[in-house]
Amino acid sequence: MTDALIRALPSTSDSSRPWLVWYAPGERIELTGHVLSMWHAKCAGFITAEAGPGAGVHLGMSPHWRAVTWCAGAWMAGATPILLESNDLLVENLLEDTPSVSVAFRIRWLFPSADVQVLVTMESLATRWSSPLPSLVLDGIADVMPFADRFPAAPMSGSEPALRIVDGGGERTVSRDALAGGAPDADAEAARAAGARALLIRRKTVEQALLDVLAAWRAGLTAVLVSPDADAALVAAAARQEGAEPLARAEPQ
Repeated sequence: MTDALIRALPSTSDSSRPWLVWYAPGERIELTGHVLSMWHAKCAGFITAEAGPGAGVHLGMSPHWRAVTWCAGAWMAGATPILLESNDLLVENLLEDTPSVSVAFRIRWLFPSADVQVLVTMESLATRWSSPLPSLVLDGIADVMPFADRFPAAPMSGSEPALRIVDGGGERTVSRDALAGGAPDADAEAARAAGARALLIRRKTVEQALLDVLAAWRAGLTAVLVSPDADAALVAAAARQEGAEPLARAEPQ
């Protein structure tokens, strides 16, 4: 039986509406639940093949739709995403153990001592890393695509960690039940009450973005995830085009 976190994710049958829409300068991509489910399964298959259940998966990523799919893939595989939410180069020393896998958008963001290292392009329509990969580094698109579109989620207890977050204050964990449930999110509930069909999300960290994406999904709303690099005009255009209600909490400037 799957836990609450897995049940909060879209499935292969959720194809009637977009679950996530991504906006970045010069880019918009709309993902149905079916497409997201496919990416989640492929990432889960890759993580299982390379590291197995219980692995720590470092994500050297900024808020992005691909960060969502790698987190969800790790959850399905029974692995734990690890987020280093700090620019301090020494923050990795605060980790209690070395991640088995490191997945990053930039070479310098990879966790150097991880056994498996993966580079993922931020370009939504790309089919592979655009330049020659460093030795022994895998391609987070080309090497993931061959995995199956469906994946049987690993049975997990809700008390198991869903996230490990490391910042200047040390390491903390968020359980699978805490990430999936808890009190209804005020912003998502207010957006739904106002008749919005989507929640506009623009956050500085992957953790914050994930929390808001899951809150939107729990409320039956589309998550409109906007890059932290977007300017005010793009943010306004995304809200207008998607019928999205913005977060009441402060967004990055």
